[in-house]
Amino acid sequence: MSTVPTPKRAAILDAAKRVFIAHGYSGASMEAIAEAAPVSKPTLYSHFKGKQELFAAVVAGQCEALLGTLSRAQAEQPDALSGLKAVARSFVDLVYAEEALSLYRMIVAEQPKFPDLGTLVYRASADPILHRLSSYLTELHESGALRIPDVATSSRLLTSMLKGDEHFRCLMGLQPALSEAEKERLVDAAVDLFLKGHGYAA
Repeated sequence: MSTVPTPKRAAILDAAKRVFIAHGYSGASMEAIAEAAPVSKPTLYSHFKGKQELFAAVVAGQCEALLGTLSRAQAEQPDALSGLKAVARSFVDLVYAEEALSLYRMIVAEQPKFPDLGTLVYRASADPILHRLSSYLTELHESGALRIPDVATSSRLLTSMLKGDEHFRCLMGLQPALSEAEKERLVDAAVDLFLKGHGYAA
């Protein structure tokens, strides 16, 4: 599989995302994705050996901005407050995006027919995010900025606070995606509580 970020690969991933959202995992075909890209089937298969691999790449692509924010937070080492707010805002932008909500609904609907789909998606999204977040929190702990005795648990608590009831309501179609002001309030509240619970001294 090619992993070089070429325009053709980007076009394939964009087309695949649209086809998966429109037709579901079971209803999407490599032929339809090739036509939507548009590329030939040999070109499509030169980048991705099958639908499962392509779907994993689509899901991973949704997480790139958040992973980039985490990488910058580690490299630039801002103070804990600004670093965690940047990470939290990037996470909220990811999970509340309409495309992400549509993919999540599709995954839940398709999982009974494709039992491996949940594992595939988790490994392509949650696993790398939690690993990178844990690495960042470990650095904050080792620097003395925060006291985090159980980094893995704290990583999950932070992401859970940023989802919660609002995310579930959006998934169920009970409310529209959050406004910018609502995102800011959620990020501020979650980060403030997280910092207070981990010994942050302003």
